[in-house]
Amino acid sequence: MNVEAATRFRTFQPTAMTITKESSCRVFCRRFFICILLVAVVALSSIVYAVYSYASNLADVCHTKECLRSAAAFKQNMNLQANPCEDFYSYVCGNWADDHPRPARHGAYSWYDERQTKIYRNIRTQLEANVSRSDPKPVTQAKSMYKACLSEANRERYGFTAVQSYLKEFGLPLTPTLLNRTKTSARKYKFDWISSVAKIQRKLGLNVIVGFNIEQDHQDKNRNRLTLEYHYRPDELRFPAYEWSKLKAKAHDRRPVAVRSSSQDTDESDNESAEEEEEEDGEDDEDEIDTTELAESFARVIEAINPSIDTSGMDEKMNVLAERFADFHRSLPKPLNSEDESEPEYYTVKQLQNATDHHIKPKKSYPVWQRYLDVLFANQPDAKPSGDEQLQMTPENVEFLGKLIDVVSDQPPALIELYVWGTVASFLVDHEFNDATLEEECAQVVHKLMGLAVSYAIADKSFLERTKPRVEQMLTDIRDEFDQMVLETDWMDAYTKYASLEKSKAMKSLIGFPEWILDDQKLEEHYAGLEISPTRHLENWVTALEFMNTGWLRSWKVKNNEVWDMDPTEVNAYNIFDRNAINIPVAIIQYPFYYLGLDALNYGALGEVLGHELTHGFDNAGRHYDKFGNEKRWWSNHTLQEYDKRAQCLEDQYSSYYVPEAKAFINGTLTLGENIADNGGLREAFRAYRAYVKRNGPEPVLPGFENFSHEQLLFISFGNQYCESISPAVAKYLVEDEHSPSKYRVLGVILETWQHWFGTISFDVRPVSSERFPKTSVVGNVLSKRQRAVDKSLRLWNVVRTVLLL
Repeated sequence: MNVEAATRFRTFQPTAMTITKESSCRVFCRRFFICILLVAVVALSSIVYAVYSYASNLADVCHTKECLRSAAAFKQNMNLQANPCEDFYSYVCGNWADDHPRPARHGAYSWYDERQTKIYRNIRTQLEANVSRSDPKPVTQAKSMYKACLSEANRERYGFTAVQSYLKEFGLPLTPTLLNRTKTSARKYKFDWISSVAKIQRKLGLNVIVGFNIEQDHQDKNRNRLTLEYHYRPDELRFPAYEWSKLKAKAHDRRPVAVRSSSQDTDESDNESAEEEEEEDGEDDEDEIDTTELAESFARVIEAINPSIDTSGMDEKMNVLAERFADFHRSLPKPLNSEDESEPEYYTVKQLQNATDHHIKPKKSYPVWQRYLDVLFANQPDAKPSGDEQLQMTPENVEFLGKLIDVVSDQPPALIELYVWGTVASFLVDHEFNDATLEEECAQVVHKLMGLAVSYAIADKSFLERTKPRVEQMLTDIRDEFDQMVLETDWMDAYTKYASLEKSKAMKSLIGFPEWILDDQKLEEHYAGLEISPTRHLENWVTALEFMNTGWLRSWKVKNNEVWDMDPTEVNAYNIFDRNAINIPVAIIQYPFYYLGLDALNYGALGEVLGHELTHGFDNAGRHYDKFGNEKRWWSNHTLQEYDKRAQCLEDQYSSYYVPEAKAFINGTLTLGENIADNGGLREAFRAYRAYVKRNGPEPVLPGFENFSHEQLLFISFGNQYCESISPAVAKYLVEDEHSPSKYRVLGVILETWQHWFGTISFDVRPVSSERFPKTSVVGNVLSKRQRAVDKSLRLWNVVRTVLLL
């Protein structure tokens, strides 16, 4: 029994092999359980990470009203059906015209025009408000000027008598002498045209035959010089008159960022018919005067000044006057293009007169220049130039004035009078009896004549405290990146690099508005002496013009200080070469150039504008001025040669762009300065934004644009600011402006800039209708880091989801 028990015990006792198998099974099960647990943990972790990342991404979307406005506007303006790789401009601006209809009176309409219109509406609102006791006197005067302008009854009542008074003051008759005189009697007629045109310049700032200007001394920025010249502008001869805002020849070279040559108000039907006529003739002679239109204008002007005269039966006489006027105009010499002139030199008035007399030999001396200046400064003896005062003029201009006097001295006095009368009378009558919308016209008139008083209403201390410091920081970032780009160039020598950095450092910035206009006392001092009538509009207009000109004439003896050359209410920006300064008015520091919600958008719009103006100081024109604003050569020969090579490349690129609407190629030479500024401006803005992100960290996402990186949004913001609508009637003028057409400004910059920044946005572009440049893939298709992380998390979630469903 014990043996059996022992035998049974031995029968059930596990062997070594059995123990090994059982152990292996337990280990396998334990390991399998651990693996399952690990997989579960990883899966759950991935789910948590995906959900967290997705939630974090949603929470990081910008929901401010600025972001929502920008996102909605981009969505409305963009044509998502367009291929951005082929036409980035259409992709960004393809639907802009649908939501921003072009007013009938605008040949071209852009964001700049729309924002300027908004400014004018705000100005109208301020001017229509009741006078407050707290208003400074200039603000009250501006409101009075506006209300006087609105009164059609008073304009009809006082208008023609005021015109009569001014014509008499200028030594001009109420009707042209040639209207009722024979050729024989007209030759015996005496007319002191020198005194007449000097009085016109003094009161209206209008150049007639002889031009006058005040310029900064090209060798010493701290002083001004007088110059005599002749500004030939065909626009001045488009009767019944031309834009009054173009009266004054500015004393400084200024580069607009967004001015359009065809954006002035136009009558489309007239433009279209004129275009058809020019196409039939096969030529476009902008200097030719339409004598039929001129005759009709003469009739209207004569009736406006002399209500008792009926010109309905005087067609033949009006035609004769028009033909004589046109003949005189055609006889005047055409001045050289300013680009063809050499550097200015210094001449005393006596030296200039001797040069003129030498040119008109063998005729007798024809004293003109001293008499002209005597009359011009008759009311300001303290500002009158002395006999040995040196004028600043180019030799070509001196020669031109000799030719001018040679021609004028041979003309009958009555014919000279007709030319002066026709220009001035039409100018006055057209303004007083303009058919434009009265409210719009009056707001613009007050804005132009009393810009700083009008700006008082929109000047806000909060801008100085909040916005201006941020814009200044943006400009600092852009300046830093420009300086770094200079250091990185391999074609500039050390001397020119140093001089460029010095100029960049010295460049002044005038941002927003002059802070002193918030001081009531200083504003009143600025307008001291200006008197405004509550009823007489034309007198107000001329009085304000004379007030402006009086200050202008006095300014030539004043040491140059920081001067704002632009009204704060102008939607534009300028580089003032001879002061090495950029002017950024408060009017352009608004949507869609600023306050866009994300700094990626701000840098793409206003940042590009700032970079554009900074770069102008080093373009093919700005490079002629040193850090003090003096015109001198400060680049080495080697650097200049290398610069010209690269400028030629850019010139060739833009010359290859064909503009179908204009049936012509862009003039790469004419647009070179603006193209340099466009390309430099965006590169600097892009680099500056990257520096901003390094300093402040990444920004939130723009709602509706979660799949776009901030660099892509910067580009879209840049393109968006150049959206515009152009009528067929003015399309042919697109290639006559110093700015490339908006579409090609955008495409050209995209092509040039992003060859340097691969891997940011999936756009490639090439010149239109040209084989000169190959199709270039500018950048790769890369999303932002945040978006890539979100996409990775979502892919993990999809894997886990698939496993769980099995």
